[in-house]
Amino acid sequence: MFSIYIDDSGSAPEHKFAIAAGIVFPSHRVEAFEREWNAFLEKEGARELHASECVAHNPHSDFADWDDDQSKGVLLRAQQIIFKYSVKAFAIGLHKQDYNEAVPKEMWLSVSRSHYVWALSSVLGLSYDWASEHTTTMEYVFDTASKEEKRDIQEAVDYSEAIYSGHFSGHHSFRSRKETPGLQAADLFAWVNYQAACDTRFRIPIKPAAEKLWLRFFLRQEQNWCTIQSLNREGLEMWVKKTHESPEDLRLREYKQKRKEARMQKPKKPRPRV
Repeated sequence: MFSIYIDDSGSAPEHKFAIAAGIVFPSHRVEAFEREWNAFLEKEGARELHASECVAHNPHSDFADWDDDQSKGVLLRAQQIIFKYSVKAFAIGLHKQDYNEAVPKEMWLSVSRSHYVWALSSVLGLSYDWASEHTTTMEYVFDTASKEEKRDIQEAVDYSEAIYSGHFSGHHSFRSRKETPGLQAADLFAWVNYQAACDTRFRIPIKPAAEKLWLRFFLRQEQNWCTIQSLNREGLEMWVKKTHESPEDLRLREYKQKRKEARMQKPKKPRPRV
């Protein structure tokens, strides 16, 4: 049994790039991981780790009085703990404009109009392949999100369940990132990949605190610890050409259309009188 903790970066409307990332831990090692992670943060005087707030020294966070050296040191130590206990990680990113222009609108019914849903569905697909290779089950853990973000996550889970029946339904949960070290680890992995993507795609200089982290994550690909994919415009167009109007695409459109109609026909609960 394994658990994958999944988070995102770049999902805000003003961001050009969307990232979905997940880190896999053997379930029997989660308790030891959380114990070491929490003890480390307590020693540093932080109740949780949030990468972007840590680097920005958010004045409303535990990192307000930290200097750049302390932030870098804490993030690097956190990365070491991640490497110590985890066994696999996935990160999928795409340029939002490419998605908007390359994916036909009629495909949105099957794969969603949301960039994050597409990236998240890709992470779920890769994790399914990994779990199948290792003949194991997987638990999927997501950050307790806003109503809109939770809807996107559920849409990605439903899409993946329609493809890999029986693997996702009933095997996912929502937890508070503040109380879940695995989600804090996924946040760090997603943030570093977002920084690297902005540097590569848009020539936005990678933040100094992310440089060494990115190099270490990147080098871990050679050891098969992580799979990092950033789909360019050509790759996305090739995916559309392969998928558009395929039997799978049409089946998923029909499936989601029926679910949509069923939700619309479901009677609403009467509001209690005051």
